[in-house]
Amino acid sequence: MTMPVDLLPPEATAFERALSEAIDITPRVDGAISSLYGIKFTPPPPLLPFLVYEYGLGELTPYVPNLYDLLKEGVAWTRVRGTPAAVERALGWLGYTAAIEEAAVRRARWNLFQLALDRVRDDEDDLDPIDGVANLSTPLRSVFWRGFAGYDIRPLEYSRNRWSQTRWSSSSGARLRADGAKWSFGRTYPFDHTMTEAELKTLGVWVDPPAEGEDVEPAWLDIEWPDIAWNEFGNARSALMLLSVPNGTAWACFRDAGGSVIGYRRAKVQQRVAVDPTGPYQFGGLRFAAVPTGAEMMLVEALTDFGEGYGSTAASVSLILAAEPADPARPGALWLGPGELGAGLPEIAVTPLDIEFGRTVRERVRFLLRF
Repeated sequence: MTMPVDLLPPEATAFERALSEAIDITPRVDGAISSLYGIKFTPPPPLLPFLVYEYGLGELTPYVPNLYDLLKEGVAWTRVRGTPAAVERALGWLGYTAAIEEAAVRRARWNLFQLALDRVRDDEDDLDPIDGVANLSTPLRSVFWRGFAGYDIRPLEYSRNRWSQTRWSSSSGARLRADGAKWSFGRTYPFDHTMTEAELKTLGVWVDPPAEGEDVEPAWLDIEWPDIAWNEFGNARSALMLLSVPNGTAWACFRDAGGSVIGYRRAKVQQRVAVDPTGPYQFGGLRFAAVPTGAEMMLVEALTDFGEGYGSTAASVSLILAAEPADPARPGALWLGPGELGAGLPEIAVTPLDIEFGRTVRERVRFLLRF
């Protein structure tokens, strides 16, 4: 036991010394005080909430629920809080990385910043934690307002960017709550599809190949030949079948695992194309351009909007090359539900896929149809 030590002067009376010894609590608390040595290095579970409070880490508990991890990571985070390193560390807790993009100093709200995330969010429930740690990790004057990956369209600024590459309103994205950040994600699903004989016959464009040894031109004399020169075709039969496809709007049809229609999305690109190194369209590492004649391929692309199909999971996608909305009052509809698309050509290019539609993701399906 530790002997009591008093601070009495040498001339203290016996009564004063006895009183000092009687009220000294050292013998009663000395054991507890000694046992506290090093307790913060291996704290017992009941002590964790008190250490979190002592270190001021309570605002991080929604994002790092394991208090042992919070004490380990949170203290290091507080030392760099207010810097990009704090954002990087905090996003690492959630399994993400991102590049910080600050608003230009010329803007009125120069204190806003965005996060270019390394990938499309794994789950919609990840977004609120990303929003939370991003705002906690930066200086008080900074405001996180948008995260994006895979789909990023910016607003138009006169004399600074092209009209065709921007939006007239604000940056692309959708909000999960009014006071939360905006999120803009996009995924692309490319499908290189060679048209089968059955599909071409359902479209009514099948042309029998010439028999062995048969002169090609006479066998096709009874076909209504398009107003183009024969020598403009690379493969006359394929080009002729493609040119024979009826005109009309193409739609992507999404179906669930049970085969029920989730919805139809109007195609934003529907072009007969050929390989062109300077073309505006890209597929499989090659560039393509629209051509009026001689094409043997058709490029069809549909892009869903944020929230379309939300709550459903698509197990397959197909194309309907010529159809219009069943309701004549909605000729320009972009997304149609089950039963809302009028009769058109049969579905083709049925392809399995797995898309869980979300409120913050635009899904792009791109087909290169080879005739």
